[in-house]
Amino acid sequence: MTVGKAGSNLTRACRRLAVAGALVSVSVARAEEVPDFHLDLDTGGHRAQVTDLAFTPDGEDIVSASDDKTIRIWDWQSGVTLRTIRGYLGNGSDGKIFAVAVSPDGKTIAAGGYFGASLGDKPPYGDVRLFDFATGKMKAVLKAADYATYDLAFSPDGKTLAAGGGDGMVYLWRPDDTSVTGWTLDKKLDADSWHIDKLAFAAEGTRLAAATTDNGIRLWDVAKGEEIALPAEAEQLRDISVQALAASLDGSLFATGSKDGQVQLWRAADGTLARTMPKQDFLIGSLTFAKGSRLVVSCGYRCADKHRSTVWNTDNGQKLLDYSGHDGTVYASAANADGSLVATAGGTRNAIQVWDPATGEHKALLQGLGEPVTSVGIDAAHGVIAWGNANPCPDRVACPEKQGTLSNVLILPTTERFFDDPQPLTEPGSFARAVLADEHWSLRAATGGKDALENAVLEIVHDGKAVRSIENDATDGFVHSAFTLIDDGLGLITGGNDGTLLEYKAATARVSGEFTGHTGEINAMVASEKAGLLVTGSADQTLRLWNLKTHELIVSMFFAGPQWIAWMPQGYYYSSDEGDKLIGWQVNQGRDHEGRFIRAGQLKKYLWSPEMVRRAIILRSARQAVEEMRPGVDNELQKLLQRKPPEFGIRLAEDQAKVRDGYVAVEITGAREAGTDVSGFSILSNSRNVGDLTARSVDGNSTIVEIPVEDGKNTIRITGTNEYGYLTERSVTALARKTEKAEAKGKLYVAVIGVDKYPFLTDACSGHACDLRYPVDDATEFLKVIAQKSAPLFSSMETLVLINRGALDEAPDKAKQAYAVASADTIMEPDSDTIDDQLADFLDRPGEHDTTIIFVAGHGININEDYYFIPTDGRKQDAERWKRSSLVDWSDIQKSVERAKGMRFMLLDTCHAANAFNPRLEKDAQDARIVVFSATAANNTAAELPELGHGIFTYSILEGLRGKARTSDGGVTLFGLADFISREVVRLTASKQKPFYYVGGVENIVLAEP
Repeated sequence: MTVGKAGSNLTRACRRLAVAGALVSVSVARAEEVPDFHLDLDTGGHRAQVTDLAFTPDGEDIVSASDDKTIRIWDWQSGVTLRTIRGYLGNGSDGKIFAVAVSPDGKTIAAGGYFGASLGDKPPYGDVRLFDFATGKMKAVLKAADYATYDLAFSPDGKTLAAGGGDGMVYLWRPDDTSVTGWTLDKKLDADSWHIDKLAFAAEGTRLAAATTDNGIRLWDVAKGEEIALPAEAEQLRDISVQALAASLDGSLFATGSKDGQVQLWRAADGTLARTMPKQDFLIGSLTFAKGSRLVVSCGYRCADKHRSTVWNTDNGQKLLDYSGHDGTVYASAANADGSLVATAGGTRNAIQVWDPATGEHKALLQGLGEPVTSVGIDAAHGVIAWGNANPCPDRVACPEKQGTLSNVLILPTTERFFDDPQPLTEPGSFARAVLADEHWSLRAATGGKDALENAVLEIVHDGKAVRSIENDATDGFVHSAFTLIDDGLGLITGGNDGTLLEYKAATARVSGEFTGHTGEINAMVASEKAGLLVTGSADQTLRLWNLKTHELIVSMFFAGPQWIAWMPQGYYYSSDEGDKLIGWQVNQGRDHEGRFIRAGQLKKYLWSPEMVRRAIILRSARQAVEEMRPGVDNELQKLLQRKPPEFGIRLAEDQAKVRDGYVAVEITGAREAGTDVSGFSILSNSRNVGDLTARSVDGNSTIVEIPVEDGKNTIRITGTNEYGYLTERSVTALARKTEKAEAKGKLYVAVIGVDKYPFLTDACSGHACDLRYPVDDATEFLKVIAQKSAPLFSSMETLVLINRGALDEAPDKAKQAYAVASADTIMEPDSDTIDDQLADFLDRPGEHDTTIIFVAGHGININEDYYFIPTDGRKQDAERWKRSSLVDWSDIQKSVERAKGMRFMLLDTCHAANAFNPRLEKDAQDARIVVFSATAANNTAAELPELGHGIFTYSILEGLRGKARTSDGGVTLFGLADFISREVVRLTASKQKPFYYVGGVENIVLAEP
C-alpha cells in the first residue's frame, strides 16, 4: 500500500501519455460513433483524487472535479451532492477532469481535462466544456488546445476565460453572441513550456499568472497580451516543478509553490518578489489565500501523518496554525469570496473539508460512503473472504510489505449455501494473506524511478540474492503498492497506483497476464491456488474476485456500513436493500454532450439476479454463468441502455388552496421536456400505496396529483415506469396539519395460506414425503389472534382463507376456530390456480386507508433465478425437475401485494428445507415499502417444536400479538413486535434459526390492542 498516494502529483507531468489513475470500465459498445456504456459506482462522493475546487460566488455551494471523471456540486452546509455532472466517459484517462471554474455570475461551470483517446495518439484532448450550473446540461465545447487542459480561470468580470495545459499555451476566450458556442478565441499566450499546471487572474483581471512544471512561472498583461519580465529570483524556478499558484483576495499578490517546498509571494502589477516564505519539507500541493493576510499551504506528496495544511501570515511569514483534518495528501483547495472559509480536498477517502482558516475550526465534511480496502484475506477451506479498511502505516509514505488488519468477513456461496450478509470479524481465523517469501523466493520493494519513489522497484530475490527487478513507470502505475508470490514462487502478481494489476514470471520478470478492472491504487491482494481465486482490495473502494488462472474478473464488491452490492462485469448484481442505488451505467451521448447515468435499481427487473452472481462465484466465471443461465442475451443490456429511463421531477405545488382536507398537492414536472415517456406512476405516502389519484393537469409538461397524508411528516415517493421496464423514483417531504374531523378507520384485509399436505410429493423432500405438521394450524391460529387483537383497531375485517380442508376435518376444534372467523364456504384449497386467482382478486379490494396482512406457511423452492411457493398440488416432472406449471411463481404474489393500496404486511414461513430461502424478498419489500417478517434469513431453515404446537416463527408472532411484545400502554407496535420475534426465535432455537424482517421507512403503528 502507498499511503501518500505516491506519484499522484507526479502523474500530472505524464498525463499526456500515461494511463495513470485510469478508470478501467466495462463497455458494451466500443465504437466511437455509437453510444457506449460504462459500469460505475456512485457512492455520493468522489472515489478518486479531487483535482480542483471552487466555491460559487455566493458561497453557498462548492464545485469539485476529480479523476473519477465527474463534477459534483455540493451544498456544503448539508453535506450532500446537489448534482453530479458527467461528460463523455472513455477508457483509460479519457474523461478525467483536472480543472473547474465557476463564472462570476454563477451560471456556468467550465471544465477542462483529458478528453480524448487515452493512448494519446489522436488529439485533440484539450477541449473546454461549459455546463449550465442549474441543470448540468452541456452548453458548449470550446475547441482549441490539442493536449490536456490542466487549469481554467474566469476573469473577475467574467469577460475572459483562460485555459492552459499540455501544450504550454494559454488560450483566452471572450463572450461572442455571434458564435455558435457563445465564445470566441481572443488570444493565445505562449508560456514557453510543455506543461502549464495552474493559472490565476490578478490585479482586477489585468494580469494573468501561470505556473509550469518544466519552465518556471509567467506573468502577462492581459489587455496587451504581452509577457511581463520577471526578476532574477524567478529564474531558479525554471529548473523546479511549480505546481501551486493562487492570487490574493485583493489581487495585489500571487503566490507560487514548488516541488522542493518553496513558497514565494510576487507583486501582480510588475512581477517583483514580495516575500519568500519559510521553506517546507514537502511538495507544495495547493495554495489558497484567505481573509486577514493568510495563506493556506497544503502538502502534495510524502505527507505521511505530519503534514496536511498550514496557515501562514503573508505579512511576516509566521505560521499561524496547522489544520490536520485530512488523513493523507491534500490535492486541492479554494476559499469563498471573502476568504472566511477554506475548502481542502484529499486524504484516503478523497474527502472535501470546509474549515475556518482563522481558527482551524472544522465546518463540514463532504465525502461518499465508501472507504479504501486496505487489507484482504481468504480462508479457502471454509470459503470465506475477509477485508479491512484501516491504514496499515499512517506514519509512512508506503508500506507494501505490511498486511493490514482484517475487520469484516463474507461467506462465499456454494452449491449448498447461499449468500449471507457481510459480518464483523469476531475471531482471527486462519486467513491466508499475500505471500512475500517462501523457501527460496521472496519479494521486496525498493526506491527507484526518476522521482525516487519509495516502492517504484520490485526486487525478485532467490536464495537471498536479487536476481531480477521490475521498475514501474507511468504505463503501469509508477509504484508496486501491493504484491504476492504465486505458484510456489514461480510467479508473482503486483499492482500499481492506477489500478494496474499484472502477473509476471519470477525467473524472467516478464508479464504473463493482466487482471483488468480496478480504477485506483491496489492496496492489498491474496492468491489461493486451492480456491482458484485472486482477491484484491483497492483505493477505488472495491474488493474484487478474479479467476487466478484465466485472469477473468468474476465479481466486484462494495461495502459501506449496512449497505453493500456485488456485481458482475455484465451488470448483474445482488445487493442489500439500498445497495443498488450505489452503482449504475453511464451512457455516453457523444463528446459534445453530457452523459446520462442509469442506476442499477432502475433496471432491477433485468439485472437484479442473486442466483447469477452466486453461479459466477461457484463457476469462477461471470461469462460462463451468463451463458448457462441466460443464453443468447449478449445484446439485451445494450438494447436496454440505448433506451431512456423515465425522467421527471416532483415538488410540492405552490397552490394548495383548493386541495381537500387530509391531502397535499404534488406537481410532477419535466417528463415531456426530457423526451422520455412515462407509462405509469406508482405513489407511496409514507409506507401506504395510495394508487390511482385525482390529477389536475396544469400544462403539457406538468401534472398535479392530490395525495392523502397523515398528521406530521409525510415522505411521498413517486415511481415512474415506462414500457421498457425502467423505473425512476423521486421523493418529497410534506408536513400536514391535523384536521378537526376525525379520520375514518380503514378496513383490515387478511389473507392466510397454509399448506401442510403434498399428496403428489411423497418422496421429493430428501427421499421423504413433503407433508408438514403445522402450516394449517399456524394459519388458523394467526387468523384467530388477528381477529381478536388487531381487527378492533379497524372499521371491519375481510378475510381470504386458503388452507387444506382435510387438515380441518382431522381437527374439529381447529375447524370450529376457523369457521368462527371465516364461513365454511369461503375456505378454499391452496392449489396453484386458486392461490393465483383468489389472491390477486382479493388484493385488488383494499383502498388507500386500508391495511392488508398476508400470512403464508408451507414449502418454498428456488429454481435457477426464480422462487416458487409450492401449493398443495405441486409436483415434479421427474426426480430432478419440478413441474413449474404446478407451482406458484413468487413474482406473481409479489406483484399482487405491491398493487394493493394502503399499508401492506407479509408474514412468511416458507423455509422448511434446504434451498428454500427467498433471496428476492428483502429487496422487493424494500423497493415497494412492504413490511415483511420471514421465518429465516439465508442458510438456515424454519424449525418446529411439538410442545409449542406451531412452527417457532409463527409461535413467536402469536405470542407477541397476544401481548408479550407490548412496549407501551397503547398496545403492540410494529417495532416492538419485530424486536420480540427476532429475540424469541433466536432464544427458542438456541441461535440456530434467525428470522428476517424489514420495517424500514414505515411508521411505528399499533398492530394489536393492549
